[in-house]
Amino acid sequence: MNDIIETALTCMDSPDDEVKRLLMTELKTRNYVPSSVEDEYLKALWTEFKKARITRKEQLEMSYKGIPREEIPWFPRVDHAKCSGCSSCVEFCVQNVFKFDGKSFVVRPHSCIVGNSSCRNFCPEKAITFPTMTELRETIRILKHKHGLN
Repeated sequence: MNDIIETALTCMDSPDDEVKRLLMTELKTRNYVPSSVEDEYLKALWTEFKKARITRKEQLEMSYKGIPREEIPWFPRVDHAKCSGCSSCVEFCVQNVFKFDGKSFVVRPHSCIVGNSSCRNFCPEKAITFPTMTELRETIRILKHKHGLN
């Protein structure tokens, strides 16, 4: 289901009918959907999509839980000594955090989704690192306090 939602998020600003068609097409590509229950499936998918769209828009608006995104040091780092130049991270990242020029480079660090480190799993050389989740939680706690968001 996550793959279906992610695919739909690539056109999240399209008219709702287009997005709903895409959701159903993606679902049918992966599963058998009896026509008698298509509406129920679409209703459930649409509900999940709307939640994901809100989250994604918040990320794109460059804030996280009310904290300015540029204050949160959550983004990948590429160890160029390990990077083989396969560009898997560039192809995987829908946020366009990376640029490829023989090797991968982080060019839009604050476009990275806070708490998400999925690109790390796509790197066969393990050249991508992130802060630990413990470090992230502590940073968020401090920043929430700083911004009066406790």
